[in-house]
Amino acid sequence: MTANSLLARTGQSWKFVLGVAALLAGSIAPLFEASGIGWTAGTVIACAGYAFTLLAVRCPACGSRWFWQAALDAAVYAPIFKGPACPACRRDYSGG
Repeated sequence: MTANSLLARTGQSWKFVLGVAALLAGSIAPLFEASGIGWTAGTVIACAGYAFTLLAVRCPACGSRWFWQAALDAAVYAPIFKGPACPACRRDYSGG
């Protein structure tokens, strides 16, 4: 993820990082008995991270949930990570 991504431009990179971290932690932690996280808890943590990302990352202007839209249409991923504008309302966040 770059500083030019739509996530960075709108200050939502932390939401993406938090959601992915929870998804990975919930998926990997149950593999290690010392973590104390069982498969059920790991699944809940992973699903919560995924759901958080789907619901929390949204356009400040129109409220469109970008990762929800991307889950329905994979073509939306490119604008989220590379484009300067919201894929739904086309609001430009390039700052120029």
